[in-house]
Amino acid sequence: MTHVRPSSGTPDGFRAVRLAGTSATRPAVLDDKYGTGGGIGDERSAFRYTGAGDADLSLSGSAVEGPRTGTMEPRPSHIVFWIGDGSAVITGEDGVRSAVRPGQPFLLAASLRYEFEAATNRVSMLHLSDRLLRSALAADGVQVAGPLRFRRVESDTDLAPLRSALQALGTAITAPEVEGRARAELNLRVARVVVATFPVDVPATTSSERLRDALTYIQEHAHGVVTLADIAAAAGMSPRGLQQSFNRSVGVSPLAHLRNVRLDAVHEALRSADPSTAAVAEVARDWGFAHLGRFSGAYRERFGELPSVTLRSGVHAED
Repeated sequence: MTHVRPSSGTPDGFRAVRLAGTSATRPAVLDDKYGTGGGIGDERSAFRYTGAGDADLSLSGSAVEGPRTGTMEPRPSHIVFWIGDGSAVITGEDGVRSAVRPGQPFLLAASLRYEFEAATNRVSMLHLSDRLLRSALAADGVQVAGPLRFRRVESDTDLAPLRSALQALGTAITAPEVEGRARAELNLRVARVVVATFPVDVPATTSSERLRDALTYIQEHAHGVVTLADIAAAAGMSPRGLQQSFNRSVGVSPLAHLRNVRLDAVHEALRSADPSTAAVAEVARDWGFAHLGRFSGAYRERFGELPSVTLRSGVHAED
């Protein structure tokens, strides 16, 4: 039976779930959640499943009889799981097999396929949405382009902070009275511990390739609203790393380069415009310059003349 309790302040509200049955009667909602539509192990295995939380963060547990094997296809959420007894072996897409000990948290990235062998009666799982983990990474100045992937961590010392956080905050995650801002802050707190425990594995990309991606993004989006965070995300870099790369390779900050690209676009537009019908203010606003005084000063510094002079002396000057 499934119980649902709506709650304000979270994307889809608080939900509590209780299910029981066998592998043969396993509901489709669990296969969707875990990517196990291909089936799991012995169909005679009985199980009990409980879960509670919201769409960004939830904690669940299962009690299962008998060993299981199967495949987890890519799923909607990232999963940190740990077994209470027995053993489990996870094989990733790269073919690496990882033996998971009781009490050892192990992170399954949402975008990856895993094969598993489990001989355990008790499993606990922390589900985290992709948007929540990206928010936690952004809070620490990290932007990642493409699917999130994480490094394997097995050291008890490295896993200790996550274990402590789960012990301290597990009750709050499953408490329906934790709502609104308090739940949002709780979710982010847990997510930040997760990404601190399992470092994000940024795809191998050279700094020059990332800089090129940033320059291309600026060129293609200069006509619209662009923030430093937007450029950093497009390049797969942190805002601080992006600033350092631009200062080192381009000689100006990313936003200063964006301003120069826009100034160049205005310059070309004024040179080709008809001075009898065009207005400097309109062209400047079209390229995101709301303060005309500051725009004129920056334009003169870059081109050595006022924008009105460029307009009067452009290709239509003799018409």
